[in-house]
Amino acid sequence: TKAAEGLAKRRTIAKQYDKAFQGQPNLKGASGVIEGHAYHLYILEIENRKKVYDFLRTKGIFSQIHYFPVHLMPYYQSLGWKKGDLPHTENYYQHCISIPMYPSISEEELNYTIEQIKSIL
Repeated sequence: TKAAEGLAKRRTIAKQYDKAFQGQPNLKGASGVIEGHAYHLYILEIENRKKVYDFLRTKGIFSQIHYFPVHLMPYYQSLGWKKGDLPHTENYYQHCISIPMYPSISEEELNYTIEQIKSIL
């Protein structure tokens, strides 16, 4: 099925990303390769996310920032949650960036993305 093919392609992309980014300086973490993972997203944790995000945009690579900490949303702040209550969550959010992960990415686009990310790291 098309869904199974897309899943297989995303898992292949994740393996390529994992191999490419192992041991890279300034990389705090990455999604890695996990058995059974669907790879809806592939996330890197980097020290200077804004610099990397802006650089990638200049190269035509559109990364994204996902999942703002829920406890910092206005509704939850009205219930008493505040910055500093979940420091690990807040730290993760400050460093995470989702890089291109979609089944139709070409090998050329994937290699270009990897090359550009490695150049900024």
